[in-house]
Amino acid sequence: MELDSIMRPTRDALKAAANLGDAESRFLVDAFYQLQEYRKSSGNQIRSLEQKADTGPGQHLTLDWLNTQMDTMEGQIKRALDVYSTNHLVGPWLRGIYGIGPVIAAGLLAHLAVEPWKCRNPKLGTKLKGTDDGGVIGPRVMSCPPGSPCTPECGRVTIETSGAWWRYAGLDPTLVWNKGEKRPWNAKLKTLCWKVGQSFMKFHNHPDCFYGHTYAERKLYEITRNDAGGNAAAAAAGALRVGKTTEAYKAYVAGKLPPGQIDARARRYAVKLFLSHLHETWYKAHFGKAPPLPYPIAIMGHAHIIPPPK
Repeated sequence: MELDSIMRPTRDALKAAANLGDAESRFLVDAFYQLQEYRKSSGNQIRSLEQKADTGPGQHLTLDWLNTQMDTMEGQIKRALDVYSTNHLVGPWLRGIYGIGPVIAAGLLAHLAVEPWKCRNPKLGTKLKGTDDGGVIGPRVMSCPPGSPCTPECGRVTIETSGAWWRYAGLDPTLVWNKGEKRPWNAKLKTLCWKVGQSFMKFHNHPDCFYGHTYAERKLYEITRNDAGGNAAAAAAGALRVGKTTEAYKAYVAGKLPPGQIDARARRYAVKLFLSHLHETWYKAHFGKAPPLPYPIAIMGHAHIIPPPK
């Protein structure tokens, strides 16, 4: 039996990727990561089968073919997202950041905006479409499409500071998600930001990784503060949430946060600085002027500003 290879995208298809919409880009980013996880899982299963006594290399050619096809699909999606992110208004700046590849860049560009469309119709998002005769209920109505307001109040809003992006990405520690409430952040964007933090951590020793250096410097600060007892209150609260036989509990009862939390704090700090710089760069490119100064600087008089990398 001859197994065909996956058809590669045509030149016209790749050219069209430059004009992908946000929803299309989000779909492709999701598809990439789903394929990646499935490919890893299938690869592990192939290796497990080959280790069995009655099997060996070369006896799973069909499974190898499937694994190769998924790897090829990943590559083709990545090519399309490379075109999309490169042709975006702030794509060149974003792609110039060490540790940010075409898939993460495309995901961030598709989820974020400095002037997003806001539907203010209170009925949408909860109302369900139904047929005239009371038949099968159709899809949920989420909002009116950009450029087609369903109320006089619908329209674009300006994101003046990166704080709104932090909250949207689940990086605001004051946000609380109570039972029965709608999630107050975008789960997929939060996952993307976690991947961004992992990338900065991975490349923090590279001389060109600006935000990797930020992560390393912040981690040193967090470790020093933790050792000095600066997290005693948080540690006391944490001790009530974990089992007494865990390594985390040992750190908590000593008045410190465990190493994993310290590292996570440093990664989140680097990601939030990165998002602030992305917002500033995007705002300038879109509106032709600098965004308003953040609250700590404009109101509280803090003077320390870290400019974005060129």
